[in-house]
Amino acid sequence: MSTRRAFCRRQGASAATPWTESDQVLSYTKTPDSNVAEIVVDGKISDEEMNAAIVAMKADLDKGERIKLLEDIRSFQGMEPAAFFKDPRFGISMMKGVSHVALVTDASWLKMMAETFAFVSPYKIKVFERERLAEARSWLASAA
Repeated sequence: MSTRRAFCRRQGASAATPWTESDQVLSYTKTPDSNVAEIVVDGKISDEEMNAAIVAMKADLDKGERIKLLEDIRSFQGMEPAAFFKDPRFGISMMKGVSHVALVTDASWLKMMAETFAFVSPYKIKVFERERLAEARSWLASAA
């Protein structure tokens, strides 16, 4: 069994140098035997990066199984305009395919947005500090 992954090179990293995990800005991972997927953001998201993550996640959602999503926002430095406009459209379309979201971040403005959206969201949202990443994973694993 393989893990579905979409990794994107950090902006400014040279294609001639070997790729390392530290080059990663946006990633989406999901193992086939689990309904938990993880998105990691660490920097500014490009249109190319957003496309890769959307394609990978859409492939999992198209299987019809509802997924639980962990969003680990380590650093968010914005998005390219094209990526920004794709994000809300894809977010709305994927709502019915997600049952739970664990947002892991230390950014107070993201916490506030998630807690506000939780009141109208079709899925359960819980916010965790970055130091509580393991707890977020446990919450998703046990969520019904």
